Amino acid sequence: MTFDKTTLLLFSLLFALSCSRSAGQDAETDDDSAAGAEEVTPEKEAVLIRASRLTLGTVEKVLESTANVMSMDVVELMPERAEPVIEVLVEEGDLVEAGQVLARLRDENAILAVAEADVRMMETQQAMNQAQRELERDKKLMESGGATGVLSDRDLETRRQTWDASKTAHQTAAVARDKALLDLAQCELISPISGTISVRDISLGDMATVGQRAFEITDQSRPKVVLYRPQRELNDLKVGQRLVATSDAFPGLSVGGYIERIAPTVDLATGTVKVTAALEPKGLIIPIGILAKLALVLDTHEDVLLIPKKALVHEGSLVYCYVVRDGKAVRVDVVEGFQNEDKVEAAAGTDLTIDDLVVVVGSDRISDGDPVEIADE
Repeated sequence: MTFDKTTLLLFSLLFALSCSRSAGQDAETDDDSAAGAEEVTPEKEAVLIRASRLTLGTVEKVLESTANVMSMDVVELMPERAEPVIEVLVEEGDLVEAGQVLARLRDENAILAVAEADVRMMETQQAMNQAQRELERDKKLMESGGATGVLSDRDLETRRQTWDASKTAHQTAAVARDKALLDLAQCELISPISGTISVRDISLGDMATVGQRAFEITDQSRPKVVLYRPQRELNDLKVGQRLVATSDAFPGLSVGGYIERIAPTVDLATGTVKVTAALEPKGLIIPIGILAKLALVLDTHEDVLLIPKKALVHEGSLVYCYVVRDGKAVRVDVVEGFQNEDKVEAAAGTDLTIDDLVVVVGSDRISDGDPVEIADE
């Protein structure tokens, strides 16, 4: 087939026009797609959160431990005579004073021994008086010369020896009487300290046994606790530091106290140091042996910035919180200081101020830089 120049030129124009329209349609399609993509991507919505202001306050470094309440003054009272028990005057739990009679043993034999010692005292006193009178009489006769040839120096010396012997006999009788009185006193079991009867081991009619416990008296007016703390805490522990003791046996009750003494040596077997603390019950009777929870105040920081614990986020060894600034959440790393049950001290190195609002609810739903909206309380 043969085409003339006019026909070829016409075909070329038609082809160019067709390509131009196709290119224009593709461009329009790309523009429409780009515009549609911009319309599909909306702005990020603000996350609803709750926030709280920081506060200034006092926070303490507290060491927590447990120990049994004890008394340093616990006395076991033992009979010193083997006699039947004829009277028991106290029961377990009774408060007693020093010098109070707790029980009585049979004392008839001791009373008779005292009476016998009194008689012996009278006899020796009379003999001593008689010997003294005779010695003084003979001395006067010898001095006056009226007894010359009747009394010799030897006779006078014999009188003196008789008087000395009578004095010795009288002194021996006095010692025997004191011993009889002591035996009589031992028929009464007397409390050596003021306290509470914690144990009664004798009953009416029992035969008291020498050296066997009859009563145990415990002084509950000065209760103490003994702690055994690791030696690494020695620098933190000081005599006079305050503590608070509580017990599950007495809900809501707390008793103050202080460190009374710290042992100067460390136990080589356990690596611990003995710490003795005195409690201050202020008239309360604390049962000896009860388990107490102790909170020992080691140090105090005053007027420091406090962060609510529920605002903190923990990720491994990192601790941070979110602060609301210009409507957005800003992540702030936290250096923890002392803390109490609800709050943590923002220690040096924490970029927070008293005017900051920290997120306390919603931290798990936001990231650094997210827009946030504070919910009404």
